[in-house]
Formats: sequence, C-alpha cells, structure tokens
Amino acid sequence: MDKEKAFKKILVAFDNSESSRKAMQKACDIAEKFNSSITALFVTTDANKQFEDAKTFLEQFSTAKGIEVEIEEMKGGKVYEQVIKMEKSGAFQLILIGAHGKSGFIQSWIGSNAFRVVSSSNCPVITIQEHTSESTFKNIVVPLADSNTTRQKVPYAAVLAQALGATLHIFGVSKSDSNDAVNHVTAYVRQTERYFMERNIKYTVDSAFGVKVPEACIEHAKKVDAGLLLIMTETESAGVFMDSYSQQLVNTSPIPVMSIHSRDTMLTGAAGY
Repeated sequence: MDKEKAFKKILVAFDNSESSRKAMQKACDIAEKFNSSITALFVTTDANKQFEDAKTFLEQFSTAKGIEVEIEEMKGGKVYEQVIKMEKSGAFQLILIGAHGKSGFIQSWIGSNAFRVVSSSNCPVITIQEHTSESTFKNIVVPLADSNTTRQKVPYAAVLAQALGATLHIFGVSKSDSNDAVNHVTAYVRQTERYFMERNIKYTVDSAFGVKVPEACIEHAKKVDAGLLLIMTETESAGVFMDSYSQQLVNTSPIPVMSIHSRDTMLTGAAGY
C-alpha cells in the first residue's frame, strides 16, 4: 500500500453535531495530504430543518477550507445501515464519524449502534468524540497485542506517518504478563521497529503488561499527545480488543480511534509485511 492508493475517497457521516463537525475537520486534514475527495452523508430521520442547517454549514465550511465537499442526503432508515450502504456502493476507503452528539444522530449512535458502523464496514473507520482532544495527527499510537493479526495495522500506520509527517508510537500491550505474552508481543514490536526503520519513519517504543488494555492505550496516547489511535477490530486475541473492549475504545476514547478490519482488502497479505 502507498500514499497514491490510500484514502482517495472519504465518507463523513454528518449530522451537524459538534462531534461530526470535528470529524469533518479531521477529514479535511487527511484529504489535504492524500488528495482525497470528501462526501458528507446526512440521514434525514424526521421532517425538520436539520438537513438544511447542516447543508448550510457544510457549504460555508468547504468554502472557508478551500476543499470541495459533496453533500448527500438519504431519507429514512437506520443511520448505520445507510452509512454502510453508501460506503459499499461508493467504494469509499475511509469513514469518519462523530460517535456522539447533541443533535441529529444522537439516538442512533449511542452504544452498540455506533460500533455497528465500525464492525460492518470494509474500510477503516475513524470515530471522534464531542470531547476529543485538539491534538493533530503528528503523533499516532500503534498498539501491538498478542495476536497474529495485530500487525495488519502497521502498513496503514506507515502510510499515515509518511503522508502526515507523524511520529509513530509503538505500544506493546497485553492483559497478561506471562512469559509467552511478553515474548510474543516483544517479537511483534521488534518486527514493527524494523519495518519503520526501513522506511525512515520516526517512532518510539513502550510497553505494558498485566494491564487493562483499553485504559492503558488511552493513557499512553495522552502521554505522547497522540491525535490518533489505531486498533484492529474483532480479531485481536481473546479479551483484548474484541467485543466490549473494542467498543469501549470506540465509544469513550478522547483520542480519535481508527478501527481496521483484518478483512480489509487493502491489507491482504500485510500481516507478515
């Protein structure tokens, strides 16, 4: 994977809430570096002025940023289903969502529904909270767990770092502190270090074992002033990023989270680099 092929089509689920406005800002930051097109999707759930207000904001925003934003409206249906429908029909390569908000999607995004977009998409999804930090993408955390698929996020991290001029913060982490867990994670960390060194990418290394993984990742991201945290979804080893743990990061992390599936076709064969 390289910069010329990544993130050319970005989809932003937009409801004019504060979190979705922050998602749009982050989408523009990425689009500027990857020469991407941006589509903003608004799902109309009832008869009101929300779409017109959102459209007005987006038009003013895109003019101020100097980036063209295509605005799409879908009427009715479940929000997450409409987002996934558009992602697949439009062959989008990245989705950004404001995971919570005070208007628009609030009832649809809360809890497991927000995670359904992450778990159903074929492309990476960046979730952004209303209270997300203002940090830029200059620091990106790459957790490595005790899992065969954990390294599949590494090529994405490298492409982001090269395009954004970011430092990658490798974080070896496991809820277990057994010798097997430590050895597995440490081996993945060393492989990842070599991968980044070969590409002249700036990086740091840290680790934590015998910890609550989501909390440890968030604390490390705060420590390095990260603007993005990369995780694999559903496929990390038992009890690490699966189920409630992954959902916890998506729904509560004050740092934007990029969730990547092992089934992502852009990453085919990438687990072993």
